[in-house]
Amino acid sequence: MLIKYTEELYAQMETQLENINGSLKEAIQNLTESLFCITTTLNLLKRFIQEHPFKDPEGEIDFFKNIKPRFYSWYIYVVELYHILSAVPSGTDQMIRDYFMGELKIINRYFTIHQFYYQYFQRDETAMDENYFLRVNLVPFPIGSEQTAVDPDFSTNQDYMFSKFRAYEMLRTFLIRRLKLLYQNPDNIFIAEILAGKKRCWSGDKVELIEVAYGIYYTNRLNEGKAEIGDVIEWLEDSLQIDLSQAYRMFLDIRRRKTLSYTKYLDEMRDSIHKHIDETNRYKPKTPKRQNM
Repeated sequence: MLIKYTEELYAQMETQLENINGSLKEAIQNLTESLFCITTTLNLLKRFIQEHPFKDPEGEIDFFKNIKPRFYSWYIYVVELYHILSAVPSGTDQMIRDYFMGELKIINRYFTIHQFYYQYFQRDETAMDENYFLRVNLVPFPIGSEQTAVDPDFSTNQDYMFSKFRAYEMLRTFLIRRLKLLYQNPDNIFIAEILAGKKRCWSGDKVELIEVAYGIYYTNRLNEGKAEIGDVIEWLEDSLQIDLSQAYRMFLDIRRRKTLSYTKYLDEMRDSIHKHIDETNRYKPKTPKRQNM
């Protein structure tokens, strides 16, 4: 029940954010509406948890380690991206490059300062999960948390930091993308983007495209099997105008599926192809009768 509800709630939040801002990987058009959307979603998530208590510690750990950070990271990301874009200097491409490089260093420094926890996050380790992600073990001022008021019913020692790790990974991807564009198209970056030819965009759920990406990667069909998963993700992002900065996190979510198939979308693709071929094979046009002269 929890997985189904949170997946639907997350998809709804993403859709609302894109309706408000367009492409979230480029700009925040309306900070107030964006934060209201995320806060409302988080309140719905909290209410659901209150009405449906966890059956065991494992469920609580999974929620505060993976599910809540997936939502709350968007709050952090939207605020940080808004401030970054609001402070972009008016000047040459070199000035803008220097600014984005400075922001990238700030993000990397945060990962370095909290290296122990970041490696725990990256490797999906479990040894300290009970201390980090059970509310009963919450301390007054968790390490790395800038929150002034921690809700003991909806917080643990590390869920905020894990949310920030997710948000900062998205910000890092955004900054790297902007820097690549600046270096490839000096002095006319924004005009070049506007004048670009017709673009194709992915209109399905991001997690569906992640299934495709990992399917391509694990079957070694790109560049004779020499392409890394990051290359596959970047290719799909550029081709389909989509931000897959949380690809690894989403793949971990796929691995944790309990009621859904690990390859839900790929299964749907296969079934659709089979259905189309079966229907085509069954269709036999009537042969017109010959008229006797």
